[in-house]
Amino acid sequence: MFRRSVAAVSALIGVLGTGCASVSHVQTADTLGAGRFQVGIEPGVMGAAVLGDDEGVSAAGYVPHFDLAIRYGVSERVDLGVRLGSSLAELQSKFLLTQPNDPVKAISLAPSISGASIGTGTGDDGESASSSYLNVAVPLLVGFKTKGGSELVLGPRAIWTRVAGSAGNDGAAVNIISVGASVGYALRVTEGFRLMPEVGLSFPVVGEVSSTGTDSEAIAGFNGGFAQFKLGFLFGAGRPVRRGPDILPPGAMEETDHRDDSYRASDRGGEDIDH
Repeated sequence: MFRRSVAAVSALIGVLGTGCASVSHVQTADTLGAGRFQVGIEPGVMGAAVLGDDEGVSAAGYVPHFDLAIRYGVSERVDLGVRLGSSLAELQSKFLLTQPNDPVKAISLAPSISGASIGTGTGDDGESASSSYLNVAVPLLVGFKTKGGSELVLGPRAIWTRVAGSAGNDGAAVNIISVGASVGYALRVTEGFRLMPEVGLSFPVVGEVSSTGTDSEAIAGFNGGFAQFKLGFLFGAGRPVRRGPDILPPGAMEETDHRDDSYRASDRGGEDIDH
């Protein structure tokens, strides 16, 4: 009986735990560039809803969600960062798949891992208890750049969450796979500051519950999901905005130079005839 209770509680905590981590990354798809730092302040709100049998909302609620982040451009194509707050402790990474100097788009893979572990010590019965939470997200960030340096960012993602707990010799764990997506707009206010509102959604799809001495069981049919809104204040100069001739495709400048030379030569020829 105790084992079943632990498994049931772990499953519930696991579903709720999928909403602990941020559904969105609150950053551009483009990397910062080698040697550049960025600091992010990310206030927001996280909501959850459960659908009833008649497809109506039977339960819903929301809580504040706040994170602080710092990121560093390791190279032109790689960023590493840390985020702390409602998302617990999160390690972030970003790998740019497109060309760093692409003035139109940026596509990157931005896996992250977050979690925490808590031990409650030894109780009166001499048994110790502990719990752990782990969340791994793999978003694909797709950014569409504007001429002013802003960026529209789309972020489909897959998420794996594991919550485990133990008391004495008994323990239980739940693993849940979710899918989600986010959309945000990083507005370039100044060279060193961007304002980024972002909305994200996440839906648990399938999971598995196991406990000591019992076989694991698959779970599905969660009939609910999570929604999140964040407003990111991003401080730090990112990649310079590319305007004018340096956004032309390779070879265009050389072709333009040849045309200019021909034009100047024709002008000189005309002058010789006039004189």
